[in-house]
Amino acid sequence: MSTQIGQRIRRMREAQGLTVHEVSTLVGVASERLTQIEEGRGLPSVGQIIKLSRVLGSKVDGLLHGGVRMSRPLTVCRAGQLAPGEEEGETDQGYAYRTLGRPSPPGQGMEPLHLTFAPGEPEAPAIAHEGQEFVYVLEGQVELLHDGERWILGPGDSAYLDASRPHLFRALGDRPSRAVGVVWSSS
Repeated sequence: MSTQIGQRIRRMREAQGLTVHEVSTLVGVASERLTQIEEGRGLPSVGQIIKLSRVLGSKVDGLLHGGVRMSRPLTVCRAGQLAPGEEEGETDQGYAYRTLGRPSPPGQGMEPLHLTFAPGEPEAPAIAHEGQEFVYVLEGQVELLHDGERWILGPGDSAYLDASRPHLFRALGDRPSRAVGVVWSSS
């Protein structure tokens, strides 16, 4: 997955005549980190994907899935199977994600994700991006830092948040925590 996303980012950046430094500055990541992502040696966080899509003039779906669409208004994916266009990978922010429900109907604004937060991960910086997020904890405990406030979420707890404010999720305890998340963006 990270290789395909990185290739899409590089192609879009080069097509616009932008340097790694210019894009990394606009997105707020180190140039070295963007190079790692483009080379498939790292996966951007969901927030970074949203910021990259704005800078590169793409829809989030275009970076994640290459703009794959279907003409039917319904996608069903059975347990244990990846639907066409679904992808998974690990970020440098202490969590892994798997996209769900691909390919999506036209006009999609939501990006559903299965999230796994690794225990004992180093503290990553909070990130802000356009849109809204909904997270429902399935297992374990997740700490949510949002706009200077701290919340502890357990199984069955959920949070709906304004993603334009600095936020961060991470596992608490010594076992991975799992959640379902939906990121919504108007573009």
